[in-house]
Amino acid sequence: MNPARLVILCLIVVIGTSSTLRAQDQGPWWTWPTIDGYWGGTRNALADRGLVFSGENYTDLQGNVSGGNRKAFACADESLVAADADLEKLTGLDGLLFHAEFVANVGQDLSAKSLGNFLQVATAFSAEGYYLGQMYVQQKLFNDEFTLQAGRMTTADNFASLPVFDDYISFADNPIPASLTNNTLYFTSLPSVEWAAVGTVTPSESTELAVGIYNTNLPSALPDASQHGINFSFKDSGGPMEVAQFSYYLNRGRDDVGLPGTYYLGGFYSGAEYQVLSGESTRKGNYGFYFEAQQMAYRYGGSGSDIGLTPWFAVTYSPQQETNQLPMLFLVGAVYHGLIPGRGDDNTALAFYYGKISDTLPAVSAEKVIEADYTLWATPWLGVTPDLQYVLNPGGSSSSRNALVLGAQFQVIF
Repeated sequence: MNPARLVILCLIVVIGTSSTLRAQDQGPWWTWPTIDGYWGGTRNALADRGLVFSGENYTDLQGNVSGGNRKAFACADESLVAADADLEKLTGLDGLLFHAEFVANVGQDLSAKSLGNFLQVATAFSAEGYYLGQMYVQQKLFNDEFTLQAGRMTTADNFASLPVFDDYISFADNPIPASLTNNTLYFTSLPSVEWAAVGTVTPSESTELAVGIYNTNLPSALPDASQHGINFSFKDSGGPMEVAQFSYYLNRGRDDVGLPGTYYLGGFYSGAEYQVLSGESTRKGNYGFYFEAQQMAYRYGGSGSDIGLTPWFAVTYSPQQETNQLPMLFLVGAVYHGLIPGRGDDNTALAFYYGKISDTLPAVSAEKVIEADYTLWATPWLGVTPDLQYVLNPGGSSSSRNALVLGAQFQVIF
């Protein structure tokens, strides 16, 4: 079945059964936390026994209204269904959990179709198809101060993803800075996964250290070649990738009353083979660093309130310009949670992205993007985000026409 038809069929089923669900669940359907409600109580009963189901759908509708290579419109859709089995509840194995995901993607890439830029404008776009996403076991030990995960995993699930990145539609920063994936395919986000093991130590409420080792299997990193995510081979492309991140959480403790902040300092080394940008040869090894920070600067409503202004910034640096298209990416922005009175769940987000392009590529220098979004939560399960992105020097060429992209994202939680 065509992926688009499957998405439409699922929506019809949900809408068609909403009256039945409303009779079984408490309150009108627009007040439910998810579009499909509590399944007449079954969902809560399963969760009590250790089985938790969740999912979300993102649809990006965007058009290039001026500039770029040509005017165009594109729609991209991504759906995720996840299941968590708490094996402590199910079998009595303390602290053990099994997680699995299924991903479906459909649509077009406006950046490739119309803009020719590196900082892809649609978070929801990925290679079309159905994929087995993450699938791993998680064990917590030593009073939850140590967490070990092992299985098929994305790097973005544990590293380099600030919470504020979720408030943007551009792939420049959602879910992680685009340069990390652009330069190192094995620094993955869905639907790409690799065999991996990640250990996280949390010695206090304010500090955390995570270390991960990821396989570098090229078919797993390229969704079109991954056999829908079921290429389980351990074959690598020259050596594993190691990632480490130190996290500091300011005023995140139970008794803290100051303004909260989140800070990440990380780096990676990959032993895989990389294509040299200016020729047919390859080079072994790649490495890079990143620093990310978000710090609430103003809060309205006292210490328990999350309404207020949170500036943020991030920078990535991968010095090997002969193999890295984006050796440096600088991102800065601010998110105001609850800017409009009475709309305490909505987010207003502004950002500027600057991507330095490799000196080994001719006639290009840097690409810049300005993004402005407003996420209106129409219901607890439906978010609507009008989006504006202005792309300066698409592809990094001074001769490229600046492009204005207008659109919207629809987020459904189920």
